[in-house]
Amino acid sequence: MQMDMSDNTKLLKTFSIQFDPNFVLNLSQENDTQNHGTTVWDSAKLLALYLFETFKKPTFEIRDGHVSIKKNQKSCLELGSGCGLGGLLMASVGFDTVLTDLPEVLDRVLLKNSESAIKDIQSWWYHLHHSEYSGVRPTLKVESLDWLNLPEERKIYNYILASDCIYEIQLVEPLLKTIQAFSNTKTITFIAMERRDDVVINGFIEKARLYGFDARMVLKKKIQNHLSLVCNEDVEIWKLKLRG
Repeated sequence: MQMDMSDNTKLLKTFSIQFDPNFVLNLSQENDTQNHGTTVWDSAKLLALYLFETFKKPTFEIRDGHVSIKKNQKSCLELGSGCGLGGLLMASVGFDTVLTDLPEVLDRVLLKNSESAIKDIQSWWYHLHHSEYSGVRPTLKVESLDWLNLPEERKIYNYILASDCIYEIQLVEPLLKTIQAFSNTKTITFIAMERRDDVVINGFIEKARLYGFDARMVLKKKIQNHLSLVCNEDVEIWKLKLRG
């Protein structure tokens, strides 16, 4: 089903990931930059595969002559989107999705990936349903977001995603404060990260609990097939939720 999903995919100009026979996302990468966010990391691959398996596929309805996604007005915010894999997957299954990163990442990969993914998603929707639905566009936006300078006006999201955003201890508190700022007690946050440094990963989990989050790791047996595809047993997915 899958092409090579090992770490070697960072060398590709275009990374392609297949979720089912009729759905492939094709993402541009830039591996010649000093920026962490311009290639697709293993944690993003694993999270996207897990989310595709977790959420129901979109359905459509016609109201007043207009076709729209049926009964799903839920929203998703992706933090540190990079190439945008997680957020684009959520848009493909019907969520109103906002993908965010710093301006350099937007300019290099995220804006063009978000635009090109619309065609990939619409092609899949065509196969899911009748041809009359093929013109429906996924609801997604791309915005700049600096965790150290959050906007005063903030929306609360149903879901928040972050993949491979925790690779040094200095990022832990800014990320948690950002998640907290866009959450309420009903928000579910998925954090995918590679256990390169126990001090950083364990420090994030401990700090998350101090910030008022329940933190639970998705059991490895639930994602074992995806881990085998990604070829990296060190990737973990955690679910955070603010305590009431």
